[in-house]
This record gives sequence, structure tokens and C-alpha cells, in this order.
Amino acid sequence: MRESQRKRLTRSGSDKMVAGVFGGIGQYFKIQPNILRILYVLLTIFTGFVPGVIIYIILVIIMPADPQNPDLLGILKSFSESQTKSHQSQERSRRTLTDVEEKDIKRNGRS
Repeated sequence: MRESQRKRLTRSGSDKMVAGVFGGIGQYFKIQPNILRILYVLLTIFTGFVPGVIIYIILVIIMPADPQNPDLLGILKSFSESQTKSHQSQERSRRTLTDVEEKDIKRNGRS
């Protein structure tokens, strides 16, 4: 399959309430995102808020942003990746000296 035809699970940039997680899941599985949101809120309430919030935060971090509509988190990730790549390319261009000896050179009888 061509890359443009391959379906990927991404956070939605257009259909989002908080970070676009359920909008992206809804687009991927062709389900109404509002139904997913209601089910998730109910599940979070019945399990005691902490696990639901932790799972949502993990999904926000793991799921990539929609490439056509990047949000703030996607923009920050791409910025940090470009900074890392430029830093790595600068490190590769540096030379490292090893086994260097230091010698005193006497000039005009002075040391």
C-alpha cells in the first residue's frame, strides 16, 4: 500500500475536546467520537479518576499528532526533534583528539 493510503492512528487536529485522542480513535475505527468520550468518562468515574486520567495522558504522549493539523504538542515535539537532530549533526562534525602529549618548547633560552 502507498503511504498516503495507509491508515494511521493519530490524534485528531480538527475533532478534539482536549487533545484529540478520541477524535483520532473515532476517525480510525469510524465511530462517533462523542460516544467514545461518554463511555470513557463513565469508565473513568467508575474506576476512580486516577487510572482514567493516567491512561489519557499516556495516550496523548504516545499517539502522534495529525500531520495535516498539528496541535501545540505536535509542534513542540517536532521542534524538539529538529533541535536534537541539529545537535547530533554538530556533534558528528567535531573531531576528538586522543593520546596527546604535551611538550614545553624553549624559545630564545627561556622556558
